[in-house]
Amino acid sequence: MFVVDEAMAEAVRRAFDERSEWPAVAELRHHVCIDDNVEALRAVRTIASWRRSPAPSK
Repeated sequence: MFVVDEAMAEAVRRAFDERSEWPAVAELRHHVCIDDNVEALRAVRTIASWRRSPAPSK
């Protein structure tokens, strides 16, 4: 288990969007130690699916 802050999530999403899943796995591994490829790929796919909510209107 690990905590994902917004900077790490953005770096993983950027790698995923610009280069695909496996480069995003490599980016994730720059931040946390995950040895299992299946778990790392699952985490990347989860993080990539997160998008910021739009700012509430005033």
